[in-house]
Amino acid sequence: MGIDSSTLEKRLREITLVVVDVDGTLTNNRDEIGMLTKEYVKKLSEKGVRFTFATQKIFSSVVHHARELGLEVPFISANGRLISDADNKILLESYIRPHHIIKAIKLAKYYNAKIALCNNNEIVYTEENSAITNLPHRIGTNFKLVDRLENHVNNIVEIIIVGYDRKIIRYIHKRMRFPFGWFVKSNYFRLSSSSGMYNLDIRKAGIDKKTSLVILARSLNLTKKDIAVIGDWYNDLELFSFGGLNVALKNAVARLKYLADYVIPKTNNEDGVGEFLKLLYDVKFKKN
Repeated sequence: MGIDSSTLEKRLREITLVVVDVDGTLTNNRDEIGMLTKEYVKKLSEKGVRFTFATQKIFSSVVHHARELGLEVPFISANGRLISDADNKILLESYIRPHHIIKAIKLAKYYNAKIALCNNNEIVYTEENSAITNLPHRIGTNFKLVDRLENHVNNIVEIIIVGYDRKIIRYIHKRMRFPFGWFVKSNYFRLSSSSGMYNLDIRKAGIDKKTSLVILARSLNLTKKDIAVIGDWYNDLELFSFGGLNVALKNAVARLKYLADYVIPKTNNEDGVGEFLKLLYDVKFKKN
């Protein structure tokens, strides 16, 4: 939908925290942060404007990016299930109950689906579920091969189930929603038309990117008008619903671009985040 340039400038002057998604937003397709982003994260930090991110990836998969940028603000990982800084000082942690995990393991085994468990440091899998280590959207994650998943059900932030049979994955999705819908939230989607695989992510209910951003903002004594969020994918709709300044990249899905207050005219592979940070810096601090 967008806002006019004068309104955009006015809102940019109020921003004191920028929160970005990681995959497809902060990083390019090689999991690299652009030089312009690095430059302006530093410049803005020197002027008191802070930077952090909110991602579906687990802590260990993104903590190197936090250190690379020298982030002082805690970042959100596992789609909101953990808020922590790079030194693992935790503001929020949210784990799935072990008996719900056992139920998911039994369903996956019975219906011959692939399953793995995510904690904050790694994705735990067994030999028969090794296909999960090749999922494109899990690139850069630490994996750990174990003998039995049932021995690793504590401190789990996410369950991953994948398979080629859409009906089976949807059925497991249904079985986890009832009777556990009050306790877990499941997200079902097709990975890509080329892979032919269907994905089910299961997490504890009641916590997502939006609720975690609310908690983070409160801890920093910030309001909606102080915060800009940048995203590219459907799970970033949670960030957009927070109510701050909503920014989408050129490569974002159509729904996100439609809802954005501003669309960056560059993609993640063109350091679109860096372009926005430069715009923010110029509006707030550059003298005419």
